[in-house]
Amino acid sequence: MSFWTSEDKIPIGQTQIAIPAEHGLDYSPGQKIEFHIPSSINFFQPKESYLKFDVLLSNPTVSKTFLQLDGQLGGQVLIRDLRIYSGGSGRVLLEEYQNYNVLTAVKYDYEINDTIKQKRALTEGCVYYDERNRSTMGLKQDTANNISNNPYFDAPAADRTDPEPTFKKCKCLLPLNTGIFSNDKIFPVGLTDGLIVEIIIEDAKNCIRTPDTIMKNRKLLGNPIFLSTKGCSDTAAPADPNTNPQYPVGTSASNGSAFTQFYVRRDNMMGINASVGGAQIPFCVGQKIGFYDEDAETENPSVLGTPYGIIKEIKYDGGGANAALIVLNASYSPTDTMNEDHVIIDKSISFETAASWKPTFQITNCEFIVQQVTMPVGYTSKLASMMKEGGAMNYDFLSWTNYKTSQIASEKLATLRVPLVQSRAKSVLAIPVDASIYSQRDIMSGSGTVVEDFEREGGNNNRNFQVRPGLVGITDNLSQYQMFYDGKLNPSRKVKCDRISNKVSVDQQPIIELEKALVMAGIKPHSMLSFRKNFVIGRALSLQDGIYDTRGKDFQLQVEYQEDAAPEKNKLWNVWCAHLRRIVISGQAIQVIV
Repeated sequence: MSFWTSEDKIPIGQTQIAIPAEHGLDYSPGQKIEFHIPSSINFFQPKESYLKFDVLLSNPTVSKTFLQLDGQLGGQVLIRDLRIYSGGSGRVLLEEYQNYNVLTAVKYDYEINDTIKQKRALTEGCVYYDERNRSTMGLKQDTANNISNNPYFDAPAADRTDPEPTFKKCKCLLPLNTGIFSNDKIFPVGLTDGLIVEIIIEDAKNCIRTPDTIMKNRKLLGNPIFLSTKGCSDTAAPADPNTNPQYPVGTSASNGSAFTQFYVRRDNMMGINASVGGAQIPFCVGQKIGFYDEDAETENPSVLGTPYGIIKEIKYDGGGANAALIVLNASYSPTDTMNEDHVIIDKSISFETAASWKPTFQITNCEFIVQQVTMPVGYTSKLASMMKEGGAMNYDFLSWTNYKTSQIASEKLATLRVPLVQSRAKSVLAIPVDASIYSQRDIMSGSGTVVEDFEREGGNNNRNFQVRPGLVGITDNLSQYQMFYDGKLNPSRKVKCDRISNKVSVDQQPIIELEKALVMAGIKPHSMLSFRKNFVIGRALSLQDGIYDTRGKDFQLQVEYQEDAAPEKNKLWNVWCAHLRRIVISGQAIQVIV
């Protein structure tokens, strides 16, 4: 708009309208939620419309542990598939997102900074990094460490004796990351005879996580670290466990020790003072625990009764100790003599059978908040008159289509064909997710999954096993890739990925290619830190405001696995094509042009 010219301005009003779900307000994993946005709304602002619900986690098993939804995705992880139809008897499919949470994981892993993180934590059920639970061992910041201010359970007390955790309802207000609902153009819902939004809820095993700082397979050095026992069966309690720690002797020696109480070191902000007490210990009362020698890389189970201990009490022991104290409900006699290299790990998950470990969630009070826009009578009557006279309305928006293709682990040279049919394509994002079948127990404990990265250089104890299989991309020892379309190879030289796959460094070219593809797909790459944790192959098909016609072109993705280590996992490639889509509304007909 020029300063010296005037433009027509239309005075409008805005009203929020809550639309309840069609078949009740409460839903469980795997069910379908359906919303009917009525045509009587006429116009609404899609970018300011939201999905609203409460989610409550539960753990029906006896074993205890803190639970939360995926820290990066929050409530978005609950949406597996999403479809948007026009209303009325026509029910034209306007958009469809298979594996919606896979695309959203790319957006939320790359389009992120501290401001966005905090906003998502406030509104979408994401878990924000809390420095009160930070690591003092040089580990990376993570969203899965926060137990002091977690939206899914009450903060632990300084001294704890009651069974935990106490789960609470998390209120989520989710923007839908679709083409229509990400658009800032007002949508004429009156001309489409309403809208139908259909959501398929994800299975619980792909949604629920546990804090990283209790696990053996993730951020091990961020776990509570063993300091000393408070008296053993063969030795009195030490006067000062900080200067003279007491290490129980293993039963392999002649004078094996048994203990029921032990201190935790103040590393990783555990029991740093009396006011904090045991509030920052990420274990809960009733949880099964074990000890792991991170130097020898071996577990140290008890030889008395069960191989694990069960927490009876967590508190702060002042006086000469000034450290957090964990009390067990029975004696623990280690197999091997303990030392300062032992950390505490969770055993509640691993000692349950895969069939019995079934934490779940319940969605309640499910509504869709629509931002209705009230147009002047003159504008609506003029629009109706133009439509009656044979006019048509075109509504353009940036959308995504998912083409899925599979690849078995034994294929070291593969050509994946993608049947693109978009006339105004912008870019392609290819996400190779782990297609292996895992139980909920194995996903939550990172058992059998791939190593996504290393916390620090060297050593198996710095490995982070993936706990988001099926949601994020894996490199799986990929050496290089290249795309073929329009009768030629693109780029002209193969893009090497071996340094990313080896997890020792970074390859520049795939990051550059991915950045261009994300920008063209409408995703702002504020951070590229997840290039290894959520591996994506990107290719921009045009730049700036340009488009590319994919019709009649043979599109192929060529991948090569030539590293010394062979690929481990079967993969399902989610190849998302970002493109401009048009809805043409004329008379009583609705047409979608892709």
